[in-house]
Amino acid sequence: MIPRTQRSVSTAKCIFLALVLLVPIAIYGASRVLNPAGPVGFAVLGDHASDLRAGLGIEQSTPAAVTIVLLNRWDTLPNMPDLAAFCARDCGKGAAGQVSITQMRYRRTRKIVFFHLPDFGGYDAGKTCVMARAAQELQSIRVTDPLPCAAHVRRSIAWQLPAGLGRI
Repeated sequence: MIPRTQRSVSTAKCIFLALVLLVPIAIYGASRVLNPAGPVGFAVLGDHASDLRAGLGIEQSTPAAVTIVLLNRWDTLPNMPDLAAFCARDCGKGAAGQVSITQMRYRRTRKIVFFHLPDFGGYDAGKTCVMARAAQELQSIRVTDPLPCAAHVRRSIAWQLPAGLGRI
């Protein structure tokens, strides 16, 4: 049997430490290569979507990082099942006029903003306010600025955590 020397123990420690440091870097690099980038565009759906899209000067994108949904009635939300799943708890009678839900996922964070148009006095009456609030939502994922108009219409904010960890 070959006796261990101090030199071989320190070499083994260095190799082990190098592997411990290189494995996470390799996993991160592989995730960047194998996992394509998430959506980056914008989408406007629902009633008067083309008017709002033209007013904001944005192009429709699929998939979209930020989606604006304009609703004349909360009852129409079940007709959009993929979006209704996001807004199940927060939308409906008695809900805020503007509901912003951000789904956090690795490299695929997306935000969906629902506007209930009757709370703004209908689209024709509240067109400028809806455009101002939508533009504010398009600027960043987390909006902390005060409401630009219609302070009586509440804004509800929810964050969905990744991997089914819940909501904030």
